[in-house]
Amino acid sequence: MRTKISLIGSCLLFGATMVFAQKKEDYRNADPKELIKSTTLSEQQLADIQRYYQFELKDTKRGQELQQLILHKYPSGATARLNAFQRLSGAKNSEELITAAETFLKAFPYDAWKANPTNQEFIYYSVHRELGAAYMNTRQFDKLVAFCTPLNFKTENEIYRWNIMRAYVFKTVGRDTLAGISTALINELVKKVNDRSYEEAGVFTPEKAAANASEQLDNELNTHISLLHDLKQYAAAKEYFKYLSPKGAYGSADLNHIHMNILQQTGDQQAIQPFLENCVKANAMTAAMYDKLKSIFTAKDKTPGTYDKYLASLKSAEEQEELKASVRAHLTNQEYVPFALENPEGKLVRSSDWNNKIVVLDFWATWCKPCISAFPGMQMLVDKYAQDPQVAVYMVGTMQTGNYKEKSEGYVKQEGFRFQLLHDAVNKKTGEQDQVFKSFVPFFHSSAIPRKVILKDGMMRYTSEGYSGSPSKLVDELSYAIELLKAEK
Repeated sequence: MRTKISLIGSCLLFGATMVFAQKKEDYRNADPKELIKSTTLSEQQLADIQRYYQFELKDTKRGQELQQLILHKYPSGATARLNAFQRLSGAKNSEELITAAETFLKAFPYDAWKANPTNQEFIYYSVHRELGAAYMNTRQFDKLVAFCTPLNFKTENEIYRWNIMRAYVFKTVGRDTLAGISTALINELVKKVNDRSYEEAGVFTPEKAAANASEQLDNELNTHISLLHDLKQYAAAKEYFKYLSPKGAYGSADLNHIHMNILQQTGDQQAIQPFLENCVKANAMTAAMYDKLKSIFTAKDKTPGTYDKYLASLKSAEEQEELKASVRAHLTNQEYVPFALENPEGKLVRSSDWNNKIVVLDFWATWCKPCISAFPGMQMLVDKYAQDPQVAVYMVGTMQTGNYKEKSEGYVKQEGFRFQLLHDAVNKKTGEQDQVFKSFVPFFHSSAIPRKVILKDGMMRYTSEGYSGSPSKLVDELSYAIELLKAEK
C-alpha cells in the first residue's frame, strides 16, 4: 500500500503545482502568516501556493510553515485529509491497517466528502479498497459487507473483484460462507451499476464509462453464478442471468454451459433451445451444448442433413466473415526447421514424415491457464477431423520444468482428453524445454502461448496466439484455415 499511496499522492501534487504555475509570481515573496489571514484565498488556493513553495521554489521552510498554518485553520480540510491518508502507508499488517483506516474514516467521513466532493476521490477509493482486503484477510466478513453499502459501483466492484473472485478461484474461503458474502455484494453492484462512477474527464466518456461498468458487472455476475452453481443453488443462480448485458448473456462459452445446466436442473426445458440458438449466434458453444441442441432438434426432425442446415442458419454471417477475415490475415508461408519430437510412448515423431499432410500444432503448458481453457475446443477439433487422413492434430507441451513429460501426460489423462501428445525437446544450450517452440518464435515475434501453428509441405502456413474463450469459435477458426489449405491445388 505504501507504494500505491506515494505514487498517487505525487501525481496529485505535481498536477496541482502545474495548474497553479500560471499565478506563481503573485506569491513568490508572500509571508505565509499573511496568506493564512486572507479572506479571498480558499483552502485549495492556499494548498496550491504551499505546493508552489515546496516543489517549484524548493523553499522547504516556507512550504512547511504554510502547510502547518493550513492544517491549523482547516483541521478537517483537504490538506489534512491528504496528510492523514499518506500516513496509512505505515501499516505493517492487516490489523494495523484496519485500525488506521477506520480511524481515518472516522476523522474524514466518506458521507461528508460525498456531500461536498473534491478531487480527492482517489483517497477514498484507495482506503476502501485496502480496508476491504484487510477485512477479507482477517475474516471480518460482516464488517466487509456492511462497509460496502455506501460505496459507489467503481469502488465496490474493485473490492468484489480483488476479494470475492480471488477467493473463489483460489478456494481460500468456504463456498457456503463465500456465497453469503458474494450475494450481499452482488446485489449492491446490481443496484449501483448505473451510478456513473466510472465517468472521469479525459479517461472515460459517459458512453465508455457505462460500457465499462456493464462489462465489470458481467464479470462479477459470472463469478457469483458459477459459485451458486457449484453449490447446486440452481434456482438462486438462475435469477442473476437477467442482470447480464446483451453481450454478457451469451458471450462466454463457460457461463453458457452453466446456464444450460441450470435450465435443465430447474426444469425449464422450453427455454433451452432458444437459449442455445442465441449461443450459436454468439459463437460461444461447448461440445455438450452442441450435443444438447442436436438432441432437441432431431427429436422433432430426423431428416438427414436437416440439422446441419438448421445449425448453419443460426450462425451470424457477420461474425463468421470477421472470423474468416482474421484467419486469412494470419495465413503465412514460412519455411521452418524440420524437427523430431518424442510422444508418450517414447517414439520420435518427425515433421519430415508428414509430407503433404495438414498438421495442427498446439503449443501449451500445464501452467498456462488459457492453454488449458482451450482444450475443450481442441478436443472438438480433434474429433471433427478424426477420420480425415489428410489432417493431424498434435498437442506440444513446452516451456515446462521438472518432470515435464509426467506433468503433460498426467494432466491430459486426468481430464479425459484424447490427444496426440508430443513433448518439446530440451535446448542443450539453455537446458529449457522449448527447443522446437523457440525455433518458431522469430516468425511470431512473440514467445507467448497458447500458440497454434498449421504446417503443410514443409512450410508454416498459419499461426495464431491466445484463446478467445469459446471452444466453438476456436474450432471455426482452425477449421476454416484447414479447409483453405485443403482447397489449394
